[in-house]
Amino acid sequence: MSKIILQVEGLHTVFFTRQGVVKAVDGVSFYVREGETFGIVGESGCGKTVTGLSILRLLPEPAGRIVGGKIILDGKNLLELSKKEMREYRGSMISMILQDPMTSLNPVYTIGDQIAESVRLHQNLKDDAVEKEVISALRLLKIPAPEMRLHDYPFQMSGGMRQRVVGAIAMSCHPRLLIADEPTTALDATIQAQYIALFKDVQRQTNVAIVFITHDFGVVAQMCHRVGVMYAGKIVETATTRELFKAPRHPYTSALINSVPRLDRKDNRLYSIEGQPPSMTDLPRGCRFFPRCSVARDVCREQEPGEVDIGGEHSVSCWRVS
Repeated sequence: MSKIILQVEGLHTVFFTRQGVVKAVDGVSFYVREGETFGIVGESGCGKTVTGLSILRLLPEPAGRIVGGKIILDGKNLLELSKKEMREYRGSMISMILQDPMTSLNPVYTIGDQIAESVRLHQNLKDDAVEKEVISALRLLKIPAPEMRLHDYPFQMSGGMRQRVVGAIAMSCHPRLLIADEPTTALDATIQAQYIALFKDVQRQTNVAIVFITHDFGVVAQMCHRVGVMYAGKIVETATTRELFKAPRHPYTSALINSVPRLDRKDNRLYSIEGQPPSMTDLPRGCRFFPRCSVARDVCREQEPGEVDIGGEHSVSCWRVS
C-alpha cells in the first residue's frame, strides 16, 4: 500500500451570510495515497469545490471560514500554517486545476510567462533554467512544439490546449497533491477522453496524488481509484470505484448511478432523482437525503446516521446499513 499523502479529518467549513450560517462542508473525512486518484462526486451545490478550496485555504474571507477539523498534507497540518507559509505550499506542494481555463489564464500574457511565474516563485530559478522548466511542463502535458507554443497567448489555443496549459502550470513545480475541479466539464467527449488519458499518464510519470472533483460518474469510472459520494455537505459513502459500481449501499449513490444513461439497455424514460437538495441554511433534522429517499424509514426523519465501515475500504452513512 502506498503512503497516505493527504488526510482530511472532520473538516467543517461554513459561510456566514445574511440568510444564515451555511454549513458547506460538514464533518468531511477522507484520505489520498501517493499515485492514487480519489474522486469526490455529487450534485451541484453539495460542497465539492468548497472542499477543494478548503484544502488550499483559498476561501473567500471573511464570509468563508474553516471552523474545525484537520488537513494533514505529508505529515503537516495545513490549518496550523501562517498565511505566508501556506503561500509557499500552494504551487510547490499542492496545486489546483479549475473548471474553465479562460478564467484561469491571463489573456495579456503568453502561456510561457504564466507558467514561468510559478517556477520563479517556488524553484528560485532564472532565465534559461526557467525556460527549460516551462518547456518541460508543456512537454509533460503533451503540448506539441512546446518551444514555439510558450510564446503563444491563450486566445491562440483551443479549449483543450488551454486546459492542458492550466495543467502545465499546476504541475510545473512538481506538487505532491493535485486538486482537479471538474477539469473536463468544458470539453467535448473526444477531447475529454484524451484529457483523462493524459491525466493518468502524468500520474504514472510523477506519482502525484489527485483529488478529482466531478459530477460525472462516467469520468469517475475511467479516472478514479476510490470515490467519496457527497451530499449536502457530507460524504455519505466511500468505496473503491469497482465496489461502488458493483454494490452501492447508499440510496443516493444508487440514484446517481441509475441517472447515467446506459447503452446496453433501452429506456423509455431517463431516471431522475425526485425533489431538490435541501437548503444549506435550513437542513432537515435527520438524514439529509430523507425527503428524496424512496426507501426511508421513520428513524431517518429523526436521527442522522453515523458512518459504518462495511469492510474493504467501503463505508456508508445510512440507517439501512447501520
